[in-house]
Amino acid sequence: MGLNGNTHGRMKNLRYMVIFPLLMIAVSVITGWRCYDKARTEMAEDLNQALQSMALTDATVEGILDSLSSIPGSPMLTFNGNHHGFANFLHIPSLRDTAHVSYSLVQAHVEGHETGTSRARICSDTIMLARCGVKGDEVVLAVRAYANPTMASVFNHASMEWPMLSFLAGLLMLVFMLANRRLFKVAVVHSSMRANLTLTPMQEQLMNMFLKSPTRTLTKEEICSVLWPKKDNPDDTLYTFISRMKSSLARQSSCYRIENKRGREYFLADEKGDFVRR
Repeated sequence: MGLNGNTHGRMKNLRYMVIFPLLMIAVSVITGWRCYDKARTEMAEDLNQALQSMALTDATVEGILDSLSSIPGSPMLTFNGNHHGFANFLHIPSLRDTAHVSYSLVQAHVEGHETGTSRARICSDTIMLARCGVKGDEVVLAVRAYANPTMASVFNHASMEWPMLSFLAGLLMLVFMLANRRLFKVAVVHSSMRANLTLTPMQEQLMNMFLKSPTRTLTKEEICSVLWPKKDNPDDTLYTFISRMKSSLARQSSCYRIENKRGREYFLADEKGDFVRR
């Protein structure tokens, strides 16, 4: 049998097969991150709508102003705590246990009006409630909502089922390919062994058996059971067959040869003895 003309193309295809699971893993990671970011955005929007739905009376605003302005210290003061009824306006259940509102007196000329703690995982926009004068400075009463849900809660809200399944599928495919890389090596060796050789179908079958053996070694019984399964005593046939195959390999100037050991087994060796069983 001559050299398969598509060997090089098939070897390239084997290498390219690894790209597919890697691509699946990369896409799942990107998709998962986008889902996570979208979930955080939806939680922040829920805090915004709850903050806007929470109606504050003028008396409540005046009470907060009095409380904050009476506390000595920096003109930028923050009062944190669970607001009565605020959690009832939230649509996402995982936010209700950790959500709170923050009221601050911020100097009017300060841009951005950042309030509250930066450690919170989710925060709303800042809403300006009223302007007033405190100790001669014009300040703004600002309110902002915060929540600190667990990362698991954010992932659960993000609906990560498909990204996770895609990631696991790609990872399993990659592990399977790496664990069975010997199959790819056998295919490469198989193609190179047949290069520039002309073998009969039975000789090609025997060559395949040698290549599939980890030690490139076959017993007489293993060869006979495959090549002549129905023959009672194929020893003479085997000796003749092996002799002709040796002559064929030598005649074609092949660097490979079949050798016999103790009269019970055969092994395939190259010119350096790389395949000879130690």
